[in-house]
Amino acid sequence: MTNSANLPKIPAKRYFSLNEMCELAQISITQFAQWQHENGVVVGYGGNNYTRADVLKVLKLKDTFAPFIDTFNHNALDASGNPAIQAEEMREELKKMLGSVEKILAS
Repeated sequence: MTNSANLPKIPAKRYFSLNEMCELAQISITQFAQWQHENGVVVGYGGNNYTRADVLKVLKLKDTFAPFIDTFNHNALDASGNPAIQAEEMREELKKMLGSVEKILAS
């Protein structure tokens, strides 16, 4: 479990949207849904309104989200708001670049 001292500060609101809750937990909505499905856990009553208690529950269970988070980019977005490159994509791009460099050095 996550130490309560390490939890992010929760805004002083009564209700949170799904987006807000996932942003606080630093996961995507898809990963949250997958986590609920695979663990048989339902947080809140569904819909798009979550209480402070729901947000606290998700934050305290944050460590259990690890299998659903890409450790390479932590599900981050790039400067354009698009999902950041995945580790395998980066590996392939680096292989291509290395191949190009080797070809240039060989000639």
